[in-house]
Amino acid sequence: MVIVNVTISNMLNKHEVNMKKIYIVLVLSFLLTSSFLTAQTFDGEWECKYSTIDDQPNSTGYNTISVAVTKENSFVAVVIRSSNSTYYLVGYNNADSTSGRAGVYPYAPAGLQTLWINGFDQVYLREALDIASFGNLVFVANNDPSHNILAFELKDDSLYTHPYRMVTATNPFSPDSLWAIDVDDNGRVYVTTQGTATEPSKIFIYESPTVESAWEGSHDVAPLQTIVLPDNGTSRGVTANSDGSVIYASNYDNGKIYAYVGNTTDGYTLSPSFNFQRIDEVDSIRTAAPWGLKFMDGKNILLAAMDASYTTSAYSYGRIYAINPNTGEILDTLDQAKWNFDKTGAYNNRPGGTLGNVSGYTSTYNVDVDENDNVYSQSFYGWTVEKWTFNGTLPSIELTITSIEKLDSQIPNSFEVSQNYPNPFNPSTTIEFSVTQLAPITLSIYNVNGELVTKLVNGVEFQSGSYKVTFDASKLASGTYIYSLNNGLNTISKKMTLIK
Repeated sequence: MVIVNVTISNMLNKHEVNMKKIYIVLVLSFLLTSSFLTAQTFDGEWECKYSTIDDQPNSTGYNTISVAVTKENSFVAVVIRSSNSTYYLVGYNNADSTSGRAGVYPYAPAGLQTLWINGFDQVYLREALDIASFGNLVFVANNDPSHNILAFELKDDSLYTHPYRMVTATNPFSPDSLWAIDVDDNGRVYVTTQGTATEPSKIFIYESPTVESAWEGSHDVAPLQTIVLPDNGTSRGVTANSDGSVIYASNYDNGKIYAYVGNTTDGYTLSPSFNFQRIDEVDSIRTAAPWGLKFMDGKNILLAAMDASYTTSAYSYGRIYAINPNTGEILDTLDQAKWNFDKTGAYNNRPGGTLGNVSGYTSTYNVDVDENDNVYSQSFYGWTVEKWTFNGTLPSIELTITSIEKLDSQIPNSFEVSQNYPNPFNPSTTIEFSVTQLAPITLSIYNVNGELVTKLVNGVEFQSGSYKVTFDASKLASGTYIYSLNNGLNTISKKMTLIK
């Protein structure tokens, strides 16, 4: 703040003849930044529009682990009960709490398995944990011996096999089991492997079936890219924005969500501006961490399902966090457990299994959205799918997440940040900085009123070395801005000028 005040004072002393112009620039910058901050405010509450009843004729019928939305009120749920080899899909069209199920399903059907069949080519659903949609198609991360990605099509009367199939087990002696899956607007498929306490998960990115013929032919082609997550643990969620330029993946073991920036041609780099790590305490022995993820493209909001792992003792917790996609900051909470308690007076109650807007047994493992920004979740132990609406105006957030390039691994002589170049600039500029030892680095942008515009790096630990990052100010008004580098102990600030 002192730096900002001195800067303004010097500007006015040296350029008093331009006070009116400076005042206008300051007002524009203030209004834009105020608009930026206000745009991240959630001004309403989440409400459960409906929850499919846990009864005929509209129940999923068993433990429901994931849901993929094809359009508003139409979706496909994944049902899994490993103890009796039950793995199947249930489709819904124009659903509400009591209607919409496409097809006839028994209740608690032990041993029922969905069959993907294309002529003589047959694959049974096996240990499928996640599903994603692309139009009316849904893609399932399956764990048959070849660990296929299987495609199905939701039609008016039922769910049908689609010829698309892709083998992911490229090493038959050490195949990777799959967990999470997503599909971007171009049809590219993102799937995570099941890491362990001693091995990190990976993200496989496959070309769209509309481009890659192997989905209908050999069913076997190498991924466009493979991303190895930086820490050991299981990635139970993956999502990409509409064009696949930003990918998010969760790690249940350490509570982190990672953000990668790039493309399938040049590859992806871990973004230092995004920093999310959270393990919530459910009770004295249980914790909750991020499961499934979904990027709400219409608003640029990252949604993360949070819950404890496969336990009936966490009904008081389940929730979905709405997260800033640039920084990892939690902006709002869809608290399903609280909703259940407020409606029924208990965390484990759904009168008759048929109360229309409450699951009663919060076990939130996945999340999806429709074209109108409604949110869908599931209750693993409530055997339901839920639709949630926001009774206010959802904020829209500019997607400004950045990648960073390491210039030199040699230990610099000092902690410093260089003058940005070019300067003045329009619309982007480069900022270089040096780190002398491992430290949590934050690189922030402020307007001349000292108000935060964005964080290019958000508390991420950097090894010693020199780095550079590009700042895109295309959405900002002309004026003077302050960039500030902090390593946890010291802060260095400099001015830069945007001229449009």
